[in-house]
Amino acid sequence: MKTILRTLLLLWLFSLGSVWAQTVIQGNVTSQKKETVPGVNVILVDTYDGTTTDLDGNYSFTTYEEGSFVLQFSFIGFVPFSDTVQLPADTLVIDVVLKEEFNELRAVVVSAGAFEASDEKRGVILRPLDIVTTAGASGDLYGALTTLPGATQVGNDDGFYVRGGSDYETMTIIDGIPVQNPFFSTVPDLPSRGRFAPFLFKGTVFSTGGYSAEYGQALSSAIILTTQDMPDASASGINLSPIFASGFHTQAWKNTAIGGGLNYTNLYLFNALFQPQTYENIKDVQALSGNVYFRQKTSQTGIIKLYGQFEGSGLGVRFPNVDSLEEGVKDDIFIFNRYNYLNISYRELFGNKWTLNVAAGWSENNDSLTINGFNVSRGDESLQAKTTLTYQASEKVRVKAGTEVWNIYNFQEAGSDVFDVTWNMVANFAEADVFITNDLAGRIGVRHEYVDIVGEHNVAPRISLAYKLGKNGQVGLAYGEFYQTPQRQFLYDPTLSEGLVYERATHYIANYQVSANDRTFRVELYHKDYKDLISFVPGPFQGVFNSIDNSGFGYARGIDVFFRDRKTLDNTDYWISYSYLDTRRRFLDYPVETQPTFAADHVMSVVYKYYIGAISTQVGATYRFISGWPVYNPYDDVFLSEISPAFHDLSINASYLTRIKDQFTVIFASVNNVLGLEQIFGKTFSIEDPGVFVEQRPPLVTSFFLGMFINISYPNQNTP
Repeated sequence: MKTILRTLLLLWLFSLGSVWAQTVIQGNVTSQKKETVPGVNVILVDTYDGTTTDLDGNYSFTTYEEGSFVLQFSFIGFVPFSDTVQLPADTLVIDVVLKEEFNELRAVVVSAGAFEASDEKRGVILRPLDIVTTAGASGDLYGALTTLPGATQVGNDDGFYVRGGSDYETMTIIDGIPVQNPFFSTVPDLPSRGRFAPFLFKGTVFSTGGYSAEYGQALSSAIILTTQDMPDASASGINLSPIFASGFHTQAWKNTAIGGGLNYTNLYLFNALFQPQTYENIKDVQALSGNVYFRQKTSQTGIIKLYGQFEGSGLGVRFPNVDSLEEGVKDDIFIFNRYNYLNISYRELFGNKWTLNVAAGWSENNDSLTINGFNVSRGDESLQAKTTLTYQASEKVRVKAGTEVWNIYNFQEAGSDVFDVTWNMVANFAEADVFITNDLAGRIGVRHEYVDIVGEHNVAPRISLAYKLGKNGQVGLAYGEFYQTPQRQFLYDPTLSEGLVYERATHYIANYQVSANDRTFRVELYHKDYKDLISFVPGPFQGVFNSIDNSGFGYARGIDVFFRDRKTLDNTDYWISYSYLDTRRRFLDYPVETQPTFAADHVMSVVYKYYIGAISTQVGATYRFISGWPVYNPYDDVFLSEISPAFHDLSINASYLTRIKDQFTVIFASVNNVLGLEQIFGKTFSIEDPGVFVEQRPPLVTSFFLGMFINISYPNQNTP
């Protein structure tokens, strides 16, 4: 399934072939006194590209953007300076003289990828190109994020696990609106991937904890995504591979853009060539997906953005039945999914001090799962809206406040039994970013929520501080309270859900980061306290539970280390991440406090990328190590005492750029687990026979993919 869903990636993976055109922007910054100014924040506005000046006032960075952009220079104590640049260009040299505003020059620096008191600087930012060129990620947003510290994959499970948190504790947010069901639907024991294409977004902010009061309903992590603004030109594209065909078109005018695309996938040929090791294929995957896209500039600073996506898919697989007393019995499982998503947002700047953001999102997801003829249906529908107003009170103070509302409907049908629930939330938040001194910045915020099905209010304070050490380093501290409504399966039955309260986590974070000359080193210590987790109340008989309550608890603590270097080796970008995790929980049906099945002690990733200009090819490799996860053995005297074997994976990829009939073309190839290493995630034991179990393995030992994208360009840009 993982290789199957990879096909949906490449519709998007190459939808912007022009991203490979790069521009080097460099220069020198001095004061009116002809003194060099180190630490100046240099940003290409509305992108995630930028850097800071070094000790001699020099700066240099690479961008893959195209079109007209504003290059902005800012530093506390100087009047900001902006210049308009046209991209791409081979090299742009822009020297700047900044005018002093007041005499104190040593302020906390907002530098690309560096820490500040905000989420954007405390988190790790990945550009779309980082994601799609990371070997082993298969172009999946979440696959790339698992190479960063704090995140990990968990066997064949879908979902995203951060710092000892369960999969439901991470929230994905698009243009300010949380997303329900961000992963493709799948059947048990088959991995999934993210629904949304990396090139839909300007960049990805991955906050591993202590995130802004603007966001709630997530105990561990926030993945904050901002969609692209106006496209630079009209464009069309065709994607071809042995298993799918797709196409898209975007029509751009001066202030308006509209477009859409379709993708059809059929894995008949793939299944004829490759045989999975964990299941038999009984119905080839077929999927039809599409999207619509609209942008409208309302002024020089205002824009309306709309994005819609629809999907329909189905597959059938056959698994061995580990609980059958008869040899050779297997389970036939079919799943059919329908998903619709719509997001609309409006952003406008009023004068020099006010910014308004208004956004709304709607989604609908329906799964029909059939196991040996017995049907289970599940789904949800969500409607969410949010308004945020930001006021730049002064150069040193920015205040943000807003309101958010949710309406969530969940249902599940099993035979003649029907369960459903509707719940609503109203949230308010306020937050201030303050330069307390020229070396100390702070973010102080508070979030209030009321959820009707819980019937209680919660108030969550958040605070972050950052202190500058020298010209390139910072230390930071963060504290926050986070609340989350119990999962939907615990809300269906009023007799069970009555009296439930919010689950709760308290974050404590300390970090240090130094960033200079396209090199970043970061180390972070964290501690999370969990309270009021959902726990099952045992009944009079073993294995029987009478009710549920909020008596669960636990903790997660550890250290994350990250180093990225884009400078030392020519045409090379690499990063190394390592995480150590110590966590224990007693929740759900756990009889004791112990390490949960989704937590590994040690996780390490090494990502390497190299561009070979002579043959217009980028190659990459990723090595990942995970020390293993606790395994549930119902016949073991000690709960979760067994650990799965360590996970090792080496994946490689390559992208070749060429032209076919003068049209830009990319040929892409990737191989996961290129060494063919044996990977065992755990075991599933029979409840009928203590000696029978099935090892949990990936569907394929080694997976391959080959695809091609052709971009059709137009001579007259921004015209019909």
